[in-house]
Order: sequence, then structure tokens, then C-alpha cells
Amino acid sequence: MEACFRKGKNGIISAMKKAILTAVFAVAACAHGLVLDGIAAKVNDAVITSDDVNTAIGDMRRAGAAITSGTDFKTVYSNTVEFLIERRLILQLAAEKKITFPEWAVDGRIREIVKEKFDGDMNKLNAMLSQIKTPLTEWRNMIRDDMIITAMRQQFVEKNVTATPADMQREYRENKSRYRTEAKTSVRVILLRPSDASDKKTPSVTTRGEEILARLEKGEDFATLAQKYSADSHAKDGGLWKDVNPQEAFRPEIAKAIDSLKTGEFSKLVNLNGWGFIVRKESETAEKTLSFAEAYDQIERNLKRDLSKDEYRAWINRLREGAFIKVYPFPEEKR
Repeated sequence: MEACFRKGKNGIISAMKKAILTAVFAVAACAHGLVLDGIAAKVNDAVITSDDVNTAIGDMRRAGAAITSGTDFKTVYSNTVEFLIERRLILQLAAEKKITFPEWAVDGRIREIVKEKFDGDMNKLNAMLSQIKTPLTEWRNMIRDDMIITAMRQQFVEKNVTATPADMQREYRENKSRYRTEAKTSVRVILLRPSDASDKKTPSVTTRGEEILARLEKGEDFATLAQKYSADSHAKDGGLWKDVNPQEAFRPEIAKAIDSLKTGEFSKLVNLNGWGFIVRKESETAEKTLSFAEAYDQIERNLKRDLSKDEYRAWINRLREGAFIKVYPFPEEKR
């Protein structure tokens, strides 16, 4: 099935990717002959080691830095050090103001994470932690720190940000292209699985596809046939893929077939890597620019997000001015 459909985008870095990025950092460090147990920075009385940087590299996405194969190693290291300095400054301020979370609140957040990211299975979380060699107690402390930092940002940044009507009008006027609805298409799909070589009873994909097409031509219901014959995960819903961007949801060959159809039409049988598919276009909504009223909530969110970035940077600069910070040079190569 993966041969025909694209996988969805992941907005949050996975545990596996974190482990891979950490390994990449370590391998790159060895390749550069770097010493990973030195001091990276000092923040007041706290020490950030190069090993801390190594551990945190998998969380670089949270710091707003994209890690790619072409990213300069020193840049990745430097960005991570700055991220850890900001994190330490916020946590130190929270300690001064005695802001923390009780154990029951941390337990609740962990239950949410296990449910959202590990299918509610604590064993899967433990397996991930074992893979990246992180004790549960250390991970738990990280979750508590994340909760504290989120609360501090809410109190010292987000609470101080206001989107005025004049600001919102200007944002809409200057960035109208932001406020558009994407073109959406609803389609139904019948996906035919290739028969096993040893299966002499099941007809070929071509034979099954032609039989289904003949029944569709006679007026049989597409959704009913999809429920009965399709190997697609949407078969129980009559093969319905509702309000999707075909170029993102499907392989190019399928998207092209969908694009050639008018609403209510179905395609011919298309063979793709041994699989067969027939698709029917149910509906199509064109892209359009939203009015100010229609986009109001989105404008407010975008404006507050942009203003929050400026407010956050000003806040961090104030914290830095009142702190002792020393950043050590990039780890030297072994002599």
C-alpha cells in the first residue's frame, strides 16, 4: 500500500530520529577528533558540557534549527549550545520564583505523551529510552523542565502580547497571500492487492479491475464496491479520502489520474508496481482568498506568534544581561 500512497508529514521529531541525530553527532565528533567531555558553556553556577550538547542534539528542532546533512557541524553545535543556555536561564529564573510542578501533574503529562506518541503503551516508551540510553528518571526530569519552561514563556512572553485591531488589519493587508484556503479534493479509491504467486484461485489485478469497472459502468455504487474489494485502509469508509491535496496524499501517477477527472467520474484501472487502483472524484473545492472576517482567528494567531518571537528574544536578552555567561570555544581537534 505504501507503494501507492504517500506517508503523512510529522510535525514533531520522532524518538527514532532523535536517536539517529544523536548518533550522527557522535559519529561526526569522532570524525573531527573532538573531545566530547569538555565544558561547552557556563551559565551563572551551572555548567553545560559538550556531552550535554551531544545529548540535546536530537531536540534541535525545538530550538528552531533544522538539521540536515548539509548543515555545518560547528553551526549545529553552536545552535545547540545557545539553546541550552536559554533553557538554563529560564529554569534558573523559575527556581528563583519557586515555580515548579507537583509529581501528579508530571505524571499526567507523561500519561498524555504515552497516549499520543506511544499508543498508550508504557513498554514502548521504555524501549525508546533504552535505545537512546536515557534513564526514565532523567527523561521524567526533562518533561518537568519542559512544563516549567512552557509555563514561564506563558507568564513572561505570551501574556504580554496583544494583537490590536490596527495590527491585525495591517497584517492582513500586507500578507494577504497567507490567508487562502487550499484547493481540496474528495476522492474514493479502490485499491487491488497483487495476488500471491502461489495463489492460483485469485484472478489477476487486471482481471479483477476490469470486472469492477464493468460493474461501475452498469451503475453499481463505487463506495459499496470499495468496501467489498479494496485493500485500502479507507475501504471501511467506502474508500473515501475526504478533502485532501492529491499531490500530497498520493503518488504522482494517482494524482495525475485524479486531476484528469471531472466530479462524478472514475478512472480506468491503473497499474502501479503490481497494485491496481481505480479512483472516483467526489468533489473539488478551488483555492480562494479569505476575507478579513473569515481569516480573523488565523490572523490573530499568526500575529501573536510573530509578536511572541520578538517578545521572547527581548526577554532572553534581559536574562542574559543579568547573568554570568561564558561560552567555550568549539571543541578542539585531538593533537
